[in-house]
Parts: sequence; C-alpha cells; structure tokens
Amino acid sequence: MTLFDRSTDSEGQPDGRDDRRGLILSLAAHGLLVLLMVVGFSSAPDNPGPVQVELWAKGTVAEAAPPQEQTEQVPPQPAEPPQPEPEPEPPKPDDSAQKAAAAEAARQAAAQQAQLAQAQARAEAAAQAQADAEIALAKERKAREEAERLAQEQAAKAKADREAADKAAKEKAAKEKAVKEAADKAAKEKAAQEAADQAAAEQAAAEKTAADKAAKEKAAHEKAAADKAAADKAAKEKAAKAAAEKAAADKAAKEKAAKEAAAKREALKAAMRGDVSEAAGIPSGNADRNQRGGGGNDGYAAKVRECVQPGVIYNVPSRNGSNNPTASFRTRLASDGKVQDVNLTSTSGDPRFDDAVRKGILACSPFPKPPSGRYPSYIDVDYRMYD
Repeated sequence: MTLFDRSTDSEGQPDGRDDRRGLILSLAAHGLLVLLMVVGFSSAPDNPGPVQVELWAKGTVAEAAPPQEQTEQVPPQPAEPPQPEPEPEPPKPDDSAQKAAAAEAARQAAAQQAQLAQAQARAEAAAQAQADAEIALAKERKAREEAERLAQEQAAKAKADREAADKAAKEKAAKEKAVKEAADKAAKEKAAQEAADQAAAEQAAAEKTAADKAAKEKAAHEKAAADKAAADKAAKEKAAKAAAEKAAADKAAKEKAAKEAAAKREALKAAMRGDVSEAAGIPSGNADRNQRGGGGNDGYAAKVRECVQPGVIYNVPSRNGSNNPTASFRTRLASDGKVQDVNLTSTSGDPRFDDAVRKGILACSPFPKPPSGRYPSYIDVDYRMYD
C-alpha cells in the first residue's frame, strides 16, 4: 500500500479514514512549523548585548541620549541622578565598545532572521508537500473512481450481452422445437390420411367385389330359371317322344348308369391316390392332394374355394381372350386346420392379384375340415382369376 492509497468500504466507496489521514498529516506539518519557530526563538540570547549610554546635561535638565537600534525592546533604565556639570571641554568617550555591541546585536538579529526564514521555508515546504499529497490523493481518488465506473459499465455491458445471448439461445431453441413439433404433426397427419385413404380404397374394392359377385349370382339365377323353363318346355314337347322311346331310353339309361357307376368308382380311387382333378377355381385339384388318410372328393375342393374367395379383394379386369392368370400357393396347416404359413409357388404375373389371393388364404383360417377328419401338413391351392 502506498502512502496515499485510500481505503474503501464493502461497496467499493472510499471511507472516512482517508480524510482523517489527511487531517493528521496537516496537523503534523503545522506542528513541525510551530516547533521550528519555537526552536528559533529559544536559540536567541536571553540578555541583549551591553548598551552604552551617554548622558549630557545642559543646565540643570538632563537629556537622555537617543537610543541605539535594538531588535528587541529593552526595558527602560532608571534615570541617573543629575551629574555635576561637566568641564567645559569634556573628553570624547571611546565608542569601540558601543560599536562592538551594535555589531553583535546586528549579528544576532541576522541569525534570528535566518532561523525564522529557514523555519518559514521548512513550513512552506511542508505545506507544499501536504498540498501536493492532497492533490495526488485527489487525483488517485478520481482515477480510482473512474476505474470503478468503467469496471461497473463493463460489468453491466457484459451482463447485458450475456442476457441477450441467453435470450437468443432460448428463442432459437423454442423456434427449433416448434418447427420439429410442426413437422411431427404434419407427418402424423399425413400417415393418418394415407391410412384412411388405403382403408377407403380397400372398402371400395370390397364393395365393388361384393356388387360384382351379387350381379354374377343374380345373372346365374336368372339363367338357371330360363334354362329350367326351357327344359320344362322341352320336357313337355318330348314327353310323347319319350314315351315312345322309353324302352330304348331305359336300356340306354341302364347302360349309362352302369358306365357312370364305374366312372365314379374310378374317380374315387383316383382321389384317394391324390390324382383327382378339381373344378370351381382350383383346377389342379391340389386341395385334396396331400390329405393324410385319403378320403378326397369333389366337394372338399368346393368348400376350400368358398372359404378362400370372400377374402380375395381384387378388382378383376375384363377378360381378354382365353388367358386365365393363376396364382399357386403352398399353405401349411396346423393340426387344428389353422394357417401357419403361405408361400407363393407360382405367380399369376400380377403381384396385386397374388397378394389378394394370399390374403384370402390367410383369412380362411381354419380351413374346412377334410372328409377324412384329419388335416394334412400342407395343401397346395391354385386360384384362377376368372373362375
């Protein structure tokens, strides 16, 4: 700490100790000045030098001689009694002693003046030093206050910059969060819309398929009714002819019945060997080919097709020529007839039709129970588009 450092309180402001220190310095300087003056006066001689006085009396009145110059007032001396009249021509007194005393007094006065001048110079130097110290102290106080002001301004600016940066960071984070939430919401809405569109498309396809099926069934019923009416008419027309030909017809019928019975026996044997040909959309007859325990017949293939067909949702295009795309699948079954796996073994050439048939097979779970009562480990299903 330097001589003129100022103490500060807990808030950085100068306290009252600096003022007390300046007051103490000022008092010390003035005390030194007074001490020097006292020392100067005390060093002067207590008694003035000898003074010689000549008294001349004219007549009966004595007149004092003019006093010599003294630096200090000398107490008046008592008047001497009148002297007798001098002789007409008194001798001239010797003034060497008087001159010596005057010189000594002048020397002592000069010495006192020099001491006073030195004391005054030292006092002025002390006062100047005190003034310089106070000026330096004031400058230092001002510089420190300026430094404190600048430090406070810099701290306030740094705090403002930091708060602005924090605010900008928070705003940026909030904006990014809002953008992300908006993007997530848009993605969810898009996915929901796509799912809704797909469901609507599937429902429309199912409704169209159902309508097409109903129209086909109606046309089939109408055709059956027309065929029956035509058959009834033909039967009536041929009733007479039938009577005439009854004998021949009975004979031919017996022969035909015998042939049909033989054909049925052969078909039953072929079904048991897994070589029966199936109709109703499963032309290869694979629905019964792998049944364990045998017992295959034409009715089981129809049951499989009736089970699979409602689940096949596909807009069948108009047929062009004799082409009839066929999708072949190997369907693995559990012991209770539930579908475990469906593998495409031969494609129809239309992936959408293949997928629709696969979904129809999966929807047919469990499969119809075979005539033998036991499910095979797998069934090969061939599904034609236009059957």
